[in-house]
Amino acid sequence: MLAAVRQVSDRNRIMQTRIVEITNRHGLHARACAKIVHVASRFRCNVALVSGVRRASAHSIVAVMLLAAAVGSNVRVETDGPDELAAMTAIVSLLSDGLDNPA
Repeated sequence: MLAAVRQVSDRNRIMQTRIVEITNRHGLHARACAKIVHVASRFRCNVALVSGVRRASAHSIVAVMLLAAAVGSNVRVETDGPDELAAMTAIVSLLSDGLDNPA
């Protein structure tokens, strides 16, 4: 499940947000989190994942693992910065593919 949302940030800029369902049968386990961090680290923008009330920088494997997002849960992906569209596309693609493809 994908839902597209655009939000205005504090700096009067547009921040990209998408909601993605976790389809990997193991949820966000260690290897999946490492793939997310690897992809996010390629971009200069801020990348965050939000699950329930928890928010994590996608640049920190520990923070992403602490989301403890299980299969079927929804995660909001937020990108804000100079290459936010490319980062959003890459992260959403990775999550939508079930995190089974190589990063």
